[in-house]
Amino acid sequence: MSATPHHLHALAAAWSLQAALAALETAAKDAIDGALDGSRHGDVSIPSQVFGRRHGLGGHGDPVADLALGAWAPARPDPYAAALGGILRELDPIAGLLPGAPGMDPVTRIRLAVPAMSALAAERTAAALTRLDQSARRTLGIGPDRHPLRGPVPPTCPACGARATLHVQTAGPEAAWTVVCDGTRPPGRPHQPCLCAGAGCGCGMEGATEGVAHIWPRTSVLGAVAGAAPGPTN
Repeated sequence: MSATPHHLHALAAAWSLQAALAALETAAKDAIDGALDGSRHGDVSIPSQVFGRRHGLGGHGDPVADLALGAWAPARPDPYAAALGGILRELDPIAGLLPGAPGMDPVTRIRLAVPAMSALAAERTAAALTRLDQSARRTLGIGPDRHPLRGPVPPTCPACGARATLHVQTAGPEAAWTVVCDGTRPPGRPHQPCLCAGAGCGCGMEGATEGVAHIWPRTSVLGAVAGAAPGPTN
């Protein structure tokens, strides 16, 4: 099945969510280590969805620490572990319906299934993963993994023609990076998102879909705006 904009958004959201979950897991593990060695004060409880289970988010659960902390109940839930547990509870039933190797983490299972999805399924998957990713990043206090696309001159959006509005989404391996346009905010007017016009749209995307926020594989945009590269966030 061809990669429509819905598929690209779903894949980008999956890579972004995987990075956010890995950061949540690290923060939750730090909470365990701090509670056990006394460097963090106050009781900390860790949801069973997080520890004592093996997954591919960057490590595996520590059932010993889980048991030790469980003995302190009732305790104040660690916010990172609570967020991670809640997101995993939402992902597990979805991932369980999809093919994949035993023990594969839910985000990877969903991401690998995206290319075979219908455009409608990919659209719904992108929306669900984006919502969970934004929730994880709010808990962490971090923004999206992305940088402005820079070049010898400010690159022009292939669709709307605006300059300096393109950003590279950098979650995941470089081959999976995508480019999006922030749209424009004319003086005295509301924000104008950069949306596809469908067939004949200047975006040049295969499977152009009316009303969908523009997104391109990074390599296709770099070919259109020679010399452009992701730059540091201002």
